[in-house]
Amino acid sequence: MADHIVKAEWRGDYTKYLILNRPDRANAINGALILRLTEEIVKCYSDQTKILIIQGEGKHFCSGFDREPSKLESTASRSLLGIEIESMLQILAGAPCVTLAYIHGAAVGAGADIAVACDYRCATSDATIAFPGFNLIGASLGNSRLSQRIGPDQAMRLILLAHRVGVEEAFQMGLITNIVEADEITLFITELEAALEKTSKPALRSLKKSVGEISSRAFGSTERSSQAMDPAI
Repeated sequence: MADHIVKAEWRGDYTKYLILNRPDRANAINGALILRLTEEIVKCYSDQTKILIIQGEGKHFCSGFDREPSKLESTASRSLLGIEIESMLQILAGAPCVTLAYIHGAAVGAGADIAVACDYRCATSDATIAFPGFNLIGASLGNSRLSQRIGPDQAMRLILLAHRVGVEEAFQMGLITNIVEADEITLFITELEAALEKTSKPALRSLKKSVGEISSRAFGSTERSSQAMDPAI
């Protein structure tokens, strides 16, 4: 049964879909889902995947931590799950293929962090995104990646206020890259596949590495400047 909590499907020679498959829980994250998702993302480092698409089954992309009372565990267990999620996010962000999160309905907390870790963050017009972790448990994942996407000021606002962001606002700030309705996503992916048809996996790996290094240096420079101005540091 655990194998079905994330469905892996090949569509074409080098496009892989990973479908979060807990629709009855709005694809809420638990240990089994993270383990399975991590396993499938790791495979992309050595198989023929050029495009990796993550989406959710049912009405929502991912509602974050599973907060069903019977699923709540000890603080230590929740902390371990947080470590496992952050490890998965790092593996996803570094994947040597083009990654695309297709968001519909809600992307909340760690679910939103999965989207942020992807190169393309496509969303339907009814999608909403929120980062409530800091308000709920005093901690949040993926803060540096979020800051690189939308800037530290916007990231701080979203994390502290924890309000749901609609798709238009998310697009304006760069939180999502494309507004793509359900009947348009197949064409969007087909165009992406055509653009990558003659691109080798090593070339993709090199491109992502170079872009990632530039982004990290730019973010690091901003962070160091802020630290230099802070008399408490």
